[in-house]
Amino acid sequence: MDIEKLRKEIDSIDTDIIRLLNQRCELGCKIGAWKHEHNMPIYVPERERQLLDRLSAANPGPLDRESLLAIYREIMSAAIKLERPVSVAYMGPQGTFSHLAVLEKFGRGVSAQPVAAISDVFRAVESGRADYGMVPVENTTEGVVNPTLDSLVTSNVKAVAEFNLPVHLFLYSAGPLEEIRCIYSHPQPFGQCREYLQANLRNATLIEVTSTTRAMELAERESDSAAIAGAMAHEHSDLPCIAENIEDNSRNITRFLVIGKQENKPSGDDKTSLCFALHDRAGALYDALRPFRNHNISMTMIESRPLKSGNWEYCFFADILGHMEDPEVAAACSELRQDCAMFKIFGSYPRVIQQQ
Repeated sequence: MDIEKLRKEIDSIDTDIIRLLNQRCELGCKIGAWKHEHNMPIYVPERERQLLDRLSAANPGPLDRESLLAIYREIMSAAIKLERPVSVAYMGPQGTFSHLAVLEKFGRGVSAQPVAAISDVFRAVESGRADYGMVPVENTTEGVVNPTLDSLVTSNVKAVAEFNLPVHLFLYSAGPLEEIRCIYSHPQPFGQCREYLQANLRNATLIEVTSTTRAMELAERESDSAAIAGAMAHEHSDLPCIAENIEDNSRNITRFLVIGKQENKPSGDDKTSLCFALHDRAGALYDALRPFRNHNISMTMIESRPLKSGNWEYCFFADILGHMEDPEVAAACSELRQDCAMFKIFGSYPRVIQQQ
């Protein structure tokens, strides 16, 4: 085998790739100009879904699916940046899981804007300070993220996409495990590694802080302290990692929603998020769910939250399969709306199928 010959073949292919990438970007710029002229959104989730599905189906290997999609995510991110710079707000600071979700979903070509709280992400999109927002909505270990549900009810923005982020947790400390006396982290990571903490650090004091990045900052100051954070936190700190993958559930996943102002067209495999409040009577919830059964619509999530307007009054949040423009979904929602004290559709967006 002549390795120099192989390297020359790779160099030639790289030259072709660069040429083709630039041709692709030139076409992207023309599409961006058309979108601007017709007042169309730069980011189109249904087009993204169709493109990634086509690429996956056309991939003969040996490049695996996830690597291929990661490469194209950056290609699409660079193309979006050329069409028009796009900003995405998230609950910061840098290095949090929300920040990682922005980069994994949109690539490095967008402007990631950290804000102080989930409600601030909604306000940034509503006011136009950000084009989109990335907010956590549920976790496979800890359940729903209540501040996101509350903000969806009161905000005028739409759910335009979803993204599933595998969450792996790491223990960072300047000292050894046996000398740790207190641990800093956000409440969610604490809840996601209870078994590890009970087995290995049951005598340590757990201190909740606003973010995993803040936890790293505090743990850096004390030799007998530690922080629980994600892998990305290490990029913003010199604190050593002393334990990896300490989450209790090996399939620990946080589902995020991308929020914006647009309404998506059907992609062919969609999900719709909505909420409704019912009049207080026996069998109200049973009757409310009947239209979904009658129209053969699958529900993937339902959760209740107290309404802020009264005592012991609840709002139900649900995800159903299908797009709000689908005839069966539209008919079921119309029937449900008639029996509700309040009804709101947050948006329809391409469904993410988690890979095994």
